[in-house]
Amino acid sequence: MKKLFFFLATLVAVVLAVAFFVPQLIPASTYKAEIEKQASAKLGRPVTFGDDISIRIIPTTAFKVTQLQIDNPAGFDSPYLARVERADIGVKLFPLFSREVEITRFVLTEPTINLEKKKNGAINWDFVGEEAAASDSAASDGDSIRDIRLGDVRIVNGAATYTDNAAGQSFAIKDIDVGVTLKSLDTPLSAQGTLLFQDAPAKLDLVMTTPGAFLRQAKTDMKFSLDLGETSMGGDLDVTPTDQSMALAGKVNFDAPDLPQLAALMGAPLPEAPGFDQFSVKGTLAGAPDDLRLTGAKITFDEIKAAGDLRLKMGGARPKATGTLTTDALDLRPYMPAPATTQAGFPAWSEEVMDFTSLRNIDADLNVSAKTVYMNNMQFGESRMDVVIDNGRMTADIPELAMYEGNGSGRLVVNARGRAPSFAGNFKMNKVDAEPFSADVLNTRNILGLGGFTFNFSANGASQAAIMRTLDGKGGFDVIDGALNGINLAKLARSAASFQQGIDPSAVTSAIAAVQGADEATDFSTFLTNFTMDNGIITAPTIDLVSPVMQMKGSGTINLPQQTLDLRLTPAASLNVDGSGGNGLAIPVRITGTFSKPNVGVDVAALLKGQAGERLRGVIDGAVGDQLKDSPASGLLDSVLDRAVGGSSDPAANNSATDQSTEGSVEDAVEDAAKSAIGSLFGRRKKAEEKTENDDDGGSDGNN
Repeated sequence: MKKLFFFLATLVAVVLAVAFFVPQLIPASTYKAEIEKQASAKLGRPVTFGDDISIRIIPTTAFKVTQLQIDNPAGFDSPYLARVERADIGVKLFPLFSREVEITRFVLTEPTINLEKKKNGAINWDFVGEEAAASDSAASDGDSIRDIRLGDVRIVNGAATYTDNAAGQSFAIKDIDVGVTLKSLDTPLSAQGTLLFQDAPAKLDLVMTTPGAFLRQAKTDMKFSLDLGETSMGGDLDVTPTDQSMALAGKVNFDAPDLPQLAALMGAPLPEAPGFDQFSVKGTLAGAPDDLRLTGAKITFDEIKAAGDLRLKMGGARPKATGTLTTDALDLRPYMPAPATTQAGFPAWSEEVMDFTSLRNIDADLNVSAKTVYMNNMQFGESRMDVVIDNGRMTADIPELAMYEGNGSGRLVVNARGRAPSFAGNFKMNKVDAEPFSADVLNTRNILGLGGFTFNFSANGASQAAIMRTLDGKGGFDVIDGALNGINLAKLARSAASFQQGIDPSAVTSAIAAVQGADEATDFSTFLTNFTMDNGIITAPTIDLVSPVMQMKGSGTINLPQQTLDLRLTPAASLNVDGSGGNGLAIPVRITGTFSKPNVGVDVAALLKGQAGERLRGVIDGAVGDQLKDSPASGLLDSVLDRAVGGSSDPAANNSATDQSTEGSVEDAVEDAAKSAIGSLFGRRKKAEEKTENDDDGGSDGNN
């Protein structure tokens, strides 16, 4: 028995001695080639080691190697996928027989990983070796390993790069120092480390409570925090592995107080423009990494604070966000080009380029409700909009829009798919308070009343000024029970009597000055017009204003690109202040100049024409008496008058008048009377009379 025991003890000693001393005696070249061959077969690509390689079985199985390199497949930029300057791995041998892995040491010094995606979508971390599929199958079986224990597991001074040739982006990580601790699969796994991401410092802290459950594809809890530059994110999630991905559920938070810094780090630098300064979100997360749902979300974007539910799908050509959000104040002012101001104070159209490329980065289908909306100088009340973004084209349907005590609806389309963005829209508003609206939009408080307006438009261009130069469309407004502050057109019309005997420049100047001022106003019951737009030129063929003491008609153009006006108005006031006595002589008013400095004056040319016409009609009436009254020949008289004083040259109008004339003595009488009247008006009557006397005396015989 003693001999048997001695024999067994001697046999064990010999085996241990062989296991301890033989790896030290056999040259590395003997097993280096075989290890490289087997590793290459496993990964499906060349794997090589440096000559400094050693294997030890006793007392702890250990493997040390230098210059470990895993090559890239052909066609990738970097010659290798991974390279480790030194790997020091220690594993206890005997626990392996019980399907337990106890790693005493796993230290990778100066590892470098180069991940690359080609333009055709191929990736260099897709292993297709002879035994890769079998290895993946074995690795997915959580029951193949009963337990894992980790000792000294570290990455020292590591580096990694990721290059996406399809997207034209690349990222670099360096100075990676990460440590991992795990006593068993049923105890928490923790990982802490630091690194530089795009030269920005980052810190990671992760704890998984039961990694064994994760390996068995059961739910486990994971807490994590990551600081990247000034950005921080974290969460407390239940994680459940699935065949293709993992299911996530729990609380998350994200805070980027310096959004431009984060965007630059992520390879999507923001244009230099106001806004886009900070972003934060927190809520309850559910779903998978490629399809996340956030409920009860609290979102802060610059000064905008919103709440609601969101869903983010990462599949497809672009991420897509859907959901419903509400906010007290939707402030869009920081994201619009700040208009410069002229010396007179009206804002000039900005030439600053507006960047809409963000519309091509994400798709969306969002329902947004806001109690207040701010846009440049305009303020809207409680509103709701449905925003759809599809491959750079945004459509905002606005079924509810409150604006300046009124309400309405609208639609706005911004298309950034082409080289230059295009815009289209239509809006319809009712009962808008004209005073604050005109103050915010036109920089004046001179229009009072309640109005409705319609506006359909299209334009293109990358700046405010370019949009104004291409603006087409039509619209109109109808303001009731209001006033035009700063000018009394009724008083100006009543002063027309002072111009009846001739145009006195000083009288005109005095009359205009007398009707303008802070205390002057033109009250009206209705003020309306329709207009069209062509390349920024607004044409209003009819402008109508009606009040108890005055009526006014007019027309004109507004040049939006040049910010100039040319409006012709003809107010006709009642003879008496109380509106009785009928309308007096209409006085033509012309408004010219710029938005910043409009000029209001009497249209002298039109006034002279009007006076000449009245005098000519008086002469003709005296010559023909009542012959033409209510007769068809009156049309011919109007035509003659128009030609005499430079009036309408419209052939249709003249033909119409001629068609209404009659043959015979009435037409001849009109023509003779008109000739006589014109001669009398311009001082040629005497010569005509002399010629007639000579004819009566027979003095003209045709021989002179």
